[in-house]
Amino acid sequence: MANTQYLFWVMAGALTLLFIVIAAFVGLSKGTRPGVITFAVLFILMLAGALYIHH
Repeated sequence: MANTQYLFWVMAGALTLLFIVIAAFVGLSKGTRPGVITFAVLFILMLAGALYIHH
């Protein structure tokens, strides 16, 4: 059985890469600032969810 903490970090890394791709597409279509804001919001939501699940 896989270690759950390992799976947690793999999922966090995969979501971070997904958020970078989403932010890149937003940045290409609307400009740099909205792309950075999109990434920041998604990353903060992921961190909040991770803290909620972890505790």
